[in-house]
Amino acid sequence: MKKVLVILLLLLTSNTALAVSEITLNDVKRPQSAILFIVDGFGSSYYYPEFTPFALDGSELVKVKAQNLTFGTRIINIKTPHPVTGIAHSVIVTGFSEANEEIVGYPDATIYDVTRQHGFVNLAVMEKGDFRNMREEQDIILFAENNSLDEPLISIQAKKAPSGVYELMYDWKMKMPAYMENKSGAGKYSAYNKWGIDAANAVANAMIKNHPSQKFLLTVNIGAIDSGGHNLGDDDYVKLIEDLDRDFYPLYKTAQDNGIALFLTADHGMSFAAKNARRGGHSSEKYSLRQESLRIPLVIISPNTVPGMLSGEYRQEDIAPTLLSVLDLPNRLQYTDGKTINIKNYASIFVKGDSQYTVSLWNDGRKISESSDSELIFAGLPLNTSYTLKATGEGGAYEERVSLDSDKGVSFHKPDGGLSSRQMFAIILIFIVIIGGIIVIKRIKD
Repeated sequence: MKKVLVILLLLLTSNTALAVSEITLNDVKRPQSAILFIVDGFGSSYYYPEFTPFALDGSELVKVKAQNLTFGTRIINIKTPHPVTGIAHSVIVTGFSEANEEIVGYPDATIYDVTRQHGFVNLAVMEKGDFRNMREEQDIILFAENNSLDEPLISIQAKKAPSGVYELMYDWKMKMPAYMENKSGAGKYSAYNKWGIDAANAVANAMIKNHPSQKFLLTVNIGAIDSGGHNLGDDDYVKLIEDLDRDFYPLYKTAQDNGIALFLTADHGMSFAAKNARRGGHSSEKYSLRQESLRIPLVIISPNTVPGMLSGEYRQEDIAPTLLSVLDLPNRLQYTDGKTINIKNYASIFVKGDSQYTVSLWNDGRKISESSDSELIFAGLPLNTSYTLKATGEGGAYEERVSLDSDKGVSFHKPDGGLSSRQMFAIILIFIVIIGGIIVIKRIKD
C-alpha cells in the first residue's frame, strides 16, 4: 500500500524535464543560460539618470554615477507592488503581484519550475531572500542563515548539484572570513557584497567550463546595500552602490562574453527621512508609498535582446515572464498576472498539446518546419510577420493563424475535454488507496 501511495504522489507532483522539441529558425543568437541578479534594497531613483531622489522632508539626495549598471536594455519605469524583502522576491520569481513566500512552494508557481522542466539546473548564491521555499526551489544554494555582518553564518543546501559545484561552494563558504577581515563601516558592507558577487561569478565560470552543455539559471542576491541603507544613512548607501558598480563588472563580463542572459534588478528601494539621515527604510508606513522605496532597476543583457531604454509603465511581476521569454521558454507560471516585456529581436511560438501532435509551420503557403511532440518551441521568427500552424494528432486536426508582434502561445486539446490517460491513471490509483485504507481500518476494528 505504501508503494502505491508513493507512485501516486510522484505522478501528481512530478516536476521532471518534459519531452520538448525546440526548433530554431533563421540565424539568431539565443542564450542557453541566465543569471538573475537581485540587489536587496537597491532603488533606481538613486542612479537612473531620469530620476532624482528626495527625502521625506523634500530635500534632494545625492545620486550615484554607475557606469557598469546601465548596460544593455534598461527598463525605466518599473516598480514593486510590495517593498518587503520576502514578498518582493516571491513576486520576482512567480510573476504574481500578490505572491508570498508560501506560494513560491506551490507546484508550477515559479520560474524554477519552468526551467527545471526544460532541462535547466537551478543554482543560487543568496545573502537575503533565501527563505525556505526559495531554497527548496534550487538544486543547490549557497546562502546566509543570518543577516549578521559581524558573525555571518554561511550554509549550503543541495538536492541535485552538478558535479563539482558543492565542493566549489564549500570553498567559497570558507573564504568569507578573509573578505571581512580588518573591515569596518561601509567597507565591511561592501566586502560582504563582493564576496557574494565573486562566489556567484566562480559558480557561473565553473558551469561554463565543466558543464558546457548544461543550461542553468543562477539566482544571486547581495544584501548589504539594504543593510547599509537601514544602518548607515543615505551618504554611505550611495557609496555602497558605487562600490557595487565596481565589483559587479567581472560577473557582467562573464555573462557578456559567454552569451548568458543577465537580469539585474532589486526587490525594493530605500527611503530616507532627510538628507544625512542615519537610518533609512522601505516597508514601514511612512516609507512604503515613497517612489524611492517602490522604484527598482531592471537592466538586461542577452544576445537576443534589443539594447536601449524602454519607457512605459511596468511592474515587478513582469520580470518572471520576461525572463522566460528571453530564454525562449513558455510562460506556464501557474499564478502569474505579469506581462512579458517585449525586448527580444525576434519572436517565438510555444505550442502545447494534451498529447503528441505533428505540427507544421507555414508562411505564404510554404512549409517552414515540421516536428512531432506534445510541446514544441519555434524560435527565431521575424517580428511583425504572420504564420499558420497546422497540427494533427489523436485529438484531431487544427489550423491556426498567428501574427507575431511578440511571443505567442498556442494550445491544442481534444474537443470533448476528456481526461488524459495520466489523469485517469491517477484517479484509479486514488480509488485504490481509498479502498485499501478502508480495508486496513476494517481489519484493525475486527
